[in-house]
Amino acid sequence: MHSHRSPLLLVLLALAGSLALAAPPPPEPAGRPRVLRLDVKQAITSGTAEYIEAGIARARTDGYDLLLLVLDTPGGHLDATRDIVQAMLAPEVPIAVWVGPAGARAGSAGVFLTMAAQVAAMHPASNIGAAHPVLAGGKDVAEQAGKDMAKKVENDTAAFARSIAAARGRSADWAEKAVRDSVSVTAAEALKEKVVDVVAPDVAAVLAFADGRKVAVQAATRTLRTRDATVEPLDMTVRQRTLGFLADPNVVALLFLLGTLGIALEFYHPGSIIPGAAGAIALLLAFLAMRVIPVNTGAVLLLLAGMGLLIAEAYVTTHGIAGIAGAGCMLVGTLLFIDKSAPEYRFDPAAYHLSPAVVWPTPLALAALLGFVAWKIARSRREKLVSGTAGLVGETGEALTDLGPGGGEAFLHGEYWRARAPGPVAAGSRVRVVAVQGLILSVEPDAERAALPHPGS
Repeated sequence: MHSHRSPLLLVLLALAGSLALAAPPPPEPAGRPRVLRLDVKQAITSGTAEYIEAGIARARTDGYDLLLLVLDTPGGHLDATRDIVQAMLAPEVPIAVWVGPAGARAGSAGVFLTMAAQVAAMHPASNIGAAHPVLAGGKDVAEQAGKDMAKKVENDTAAFARSIAAARGRSADWAEKAVRDSVSVTAAEALKEKVVDVVAPDVAAVLAFADGRKVAVQAATRTLRTRDATVEPLDMTVRQRTLGFLADPNVVALLFLLGTLGIALEFYHPGSIIPGAAGAIALLLAFLAMRVIPVNTGAVLLLLAGMGLLIAEAYVTTHGIAGIAGAGCMLVGTLLFIDKSAPEYRFDPAAYHLSPAVVWPTPLALAALLGFVAWKIARSRREKLVSGTAGLVGETGEALTDLGPGGGEAFLHGEYWRARAPGPVAAGSRVRVVAVQGLILSVEPDAERAALPHPGS
């Protein structure tokens, strides 16, 4: 009986071995999760949109598990905000936003970015809100652009905020209040209002919270793997940094003021080239920045008028009236430089402003400098010309030969000149120039100084 069972046993063993070979190998343990970190600590501009869109593309191409956006912004341009939100609502990689570190804020446009993330987190000492634009004095947009336009812009932006909140399961009512009533809340209040998902003190806490959450990525559900992830930063390009740098209203104001100074100095001293070229470059950068941040056109005209009055002070005798008026125009223009009522911008008015260190000292210092230059130029015009042949009149020298109406030679300013005198002048006598005719000096004896020996004697 044993001999009959052996072949059957061998067949079964062979079949089991073949099945074992055909079975797929057990799955290998997954590697450590990777997170791509982007830091936005400036106004939302076209440069910021390029930066975030490039980060999303990089995270998708290199297979990152999560894109983390660390946010601290006063707001920004609405068109750039819409571009970013569109990319965040249809991502090919999960996106998380952390408003941090301590003291950070997601003001105005930052509200839309935070709500558009699949995971929204805030530092305990941060705030979010104020998505409704107001004038510097707290007035409504209706007073600047009219009630109809203000209502249209407000309704459009409120609908934009509600659509984002609905897409991410957040509080649409609070999102609308942030636009219409400019409400701003702390991190704890934002969590209570279901604006964010978690209050986290650092990036590690955000990643620990996100780990295991299920999020929608391109109509598919993905489980996040972020605990103990490797966080890799992505730096901005030079172009993106430049646009962000120009978004600082203090930088724009300084560029405009320095540009006007350079142009004014070129008018004061034509042909110096360097001040005019530097001023032109500064003005070009300022005009480029005006497409990044909201600038009051009236304020720009005041600054230009102030520059014109300061230049006029150098050419027209106004006893300082034009200079004082020019300084006043520059000061008022700087105070009103930022237009917070522009409907295409979303800035937190409490955080987005010109520094007093720029508003007050800079225009006054520039006006004082230009006034000093104007005074020096006006003074020089009243003085005797001391360059060229006309500058020789009144200068003293020495008669090298006997001089008279027929002429001779004189030594003056280290040079030998042909000279003549109305009467006889002995060689070695001191002479004074009374006129210059071509290259011939008309001289007369210098009675105030005694005769000196010839330099070569």
